[in-house]
Amino acid sequence: MKKVDQFYKNFEEAFKKWAEKTEDVRAAFVVGSRARIDHPADQWADLDIMMYARNHETYLSNIDWLKKFGNIWLTLTYQTSSGEPERLTLFEGGFQVDIVILPSNNLLQMVKDKITPDSFYRGVKILIDKDRVGHHLVPSTHKTKRPAEIRESDFTQVINMFLFGALYVAKQIMRGELWLVKAREQDLKNLLLQMLEWHAKTKHGIDYDVWHAGRFLEEWVDPETLVELPNTFSLYEKADSFRALRATLNLFCRLAMEIAQKLQFEYPTEVVERITNWIEEHVSI
Repeated sequence: MKKVDQFYKNFEEAFKKWAEKTEDVRAAFVVGSRARIDHPADQWADLDIMMYARNHETYLSNIDWLKKFGNIWLTLTYQTSSGEPERLTLFEGGFQVDIVILPSNNLLQMVKDKITPDSFYRGVKILIDKDRVGHHLVPSTHKTKRPAEIRESDFTQVINMFLFGALYVAKQIMRGELWLVKAREQDLKNLLLQMLEWHAKTKHGIDYDVWHAGRFLEEWVDPETLVELPNTFSLYEKADSFRALRATLNLFCRLAMEIAQKLQFEYPTEVVERITNWIEEHVSI
């Protein structure tokens, strides 16, 4: 067994023993790549745990309990993308353990309401289930929940936000505000990612799996788009920033136009042309 796998195996065992003896802790689940069947953990994967405790804030504000599991390099509290409180910890050797810490009442309420956490759909492993309710939350399939249909209002909003942001980035390039350019480029990339996801679903069906946050993007994005993607990233330099902005704008608009044609959505051709022309006319390197 590899050193990394041995660490996480030992951590799970130690965590389980500790949780069994700690009355506060009512349930704990392994989620993420180390619980997945599809695209399981590789050597760089961390360990993700969801823990439900009666006095959950104690485990967010105090780290004495974490010290039982190894030598800590650093630890901090944070929030997941959905706003759940978590403690991120790096143990000696660079091993990362992320523990979402929630009130035990949340677990009981989810069981009552028959709600399964989104993170469970990719795969979940029960570590502790003292109240014998956790099994009600384990989905029968590891497929993600059926996604919402693509709404034209959302489609239009993303286009408007992107065009607004593209013109703003162009202004900052002309000002030479390259740090600001790099920060705002990421905003454009997030909007481009949404369009990439919709484009894939438009092409393959609404149930087509696009994962999240761009994970495994090379597997679900079409080959033509994959060829264009590298051009959308730039150096910390004015001319290259403009080149990448143009490439990002062209790719985004191509995807949006193909989606609009497929779904019979309105595409704002006139606005796109006005903003694109404005950028081309005003950006001077």
